[in-house]
Amino acid sequence: MPDNAPFPHVTADAAPAMAPPARRPAHWPIVLLRALAVLVLLQVFLQAVLAGGFITGKVTFLGLHSANGVFLVLSSMALPVAAVLLVRPGRGPWWPIVFGVVLWLLIGVQVGIGFARLVGLHIPIGMAIMALSAGLTWWAFAYRTKR
Repeated sequence: MPDNAPFPHVTADAAPAMAPPARRPAHWPIVLLRALAVLVLLQVFLQAVLAGGFITGKVTFLGLHSANGVFLVLSSMALPVAAVLLVRPGRGPWWPIVFGVVLWLLIGVQVGIGFARLVGLHIPIGMAIMALSAGLTWWAFAYRTKR
């Protein structure tokens, strides 16, 4: 038996084995996050349009504003899930998970404040949600997967 007895598959004259090429991270998780971020941003923008319509006297817009708010909570719930998929298997950063959870909770609080008719809080929080949604959407389109 040669000197390398603990490693019988290695011979003294064999070339060192090359590591298999690293697999590229999956691209579909960022595509999913981008699609959801755009959906949420469009819904947030629609919320502002519907609120403006209600304020100008179109009373039916309030019902649409409420329904879209509930749908917005449901669609924003998918953001953290998409962010988890971006981290694993997409090998992306972890902070969008926290960002998605915070945005979802903020939207849920916003809907509760809206149903309570606390307009003094409802409007500024709505502006913050618009800014956060726009920022997440911008980041999602600026992000590039590692090659």
